[in-house]
Amino acid sequence: MLNRRRLIVSLMWLGCSFAGAQAPVGLLAWTKDHPDWKTEKKELAHMASQCATMYDLIGNFFAANPIHEEQRRSANVFLSNSDIYARIGYFLSIRQGMSEQEAVARQTAFQAQFNQQMQENLLAHKNIMMPPLSDDVEVCMVNFKFAQVQARQLEAEYAKTRANPTPAISPGDKSFDMVTLDAIWRFIKSKTGAPVDLVMPNLVIQPGLPTTARMVFEFPSEDQPQNTLQINVSPRTLQLWSRPMVNWALGHELVHYAMLMRENQWVVQAVYKNTIKHHCNPEFLKLTGDIADLISDAQSPSRERLRMYSEVFRSCTRHPDQ
Repeated sequence: MLNRRRLIVSLMWLGCSFAGAQAPVGLLAWTKDHPDWKTEKKELAHMASQCATMYDLIGNFFAANPIHEEQRRSANVFLSNSDIYARIGYFLSIRQGMSEQEAVARQTAFQAQFNQQMQENLLAHKNIMMPPLSDDVEVCMVNFKFAQVQARQLEAEYAKTRANPTPAISPGDKSFDMVTLDAIWRFIKSKTGAPVDLVMPNLVIQPGLPTTARMVFEFPSEDQPQNTLQINVSPRTLQLWSRPMVNWALGHELVHYAMLMRENQWVVQAVYKNTIKHHCNPEFLKLTGDIADLISDAQSPSRERLRMYSEVFRSCTRHPDQ
């Protein structure tokens, strides 16, 4: 992994326009004003959410605009670190009483703040890594090891003590865990008001999916009327992901399906109306978070609850139009 100095140097002298927003509050100053942030869960959630947002923003910029190979590697580091911070920030925010909608709105505000910092630094210095952004990056880098430990500790702290796990299916097994998926589907139907006899769409292992696609809910729409109503799953996902994560991701796609069917009055259509953006919809966020709990509470011990919550959060922040 690149060290802090090399990461900061790799951010120098970039030219790019970012959308402006309100004046930011520096994270370095914030941590000095909140000396107990490491032990107070609400403050830890606030700090981790800022780091997740900043790292995601910088990482995605480097991934899209690498000037040289070191910056491409830096993008991977920032995006990986963003995931760890997102696991803490979003999960703890919800557990401490913040609504899903409030958590996403806060992330949007953080993103606007960091965008403005970048724009102002570029205009004034032709260098995004000037204070306060460089100070904020340093805070997150210095505390990353602490964040990794916290993620593991929080996973253990919120684990259900008496779980009744379903039989394990190892990564690489090409079968679906239908016992768990049936339970998830019943849960989704109960929460969305679906007819009790509504069956889930076909689950199809699809080797032809792009390498960036883990699984995709496909349906005939006005833009793509030739599509088939089904969930396509990459064999790479079954080979590389743990089964709880595969089950959560399939649950995510099943919520897409349920909300689409509800928008179409639960009636099979030749072409489906699809006017609701799901990923940042409060109901969608809540349901996919609840599915993370449903899966994790059946594990003993639970090891991936926070990772699932991070995926809930990132599906909204990265793909808000879906």
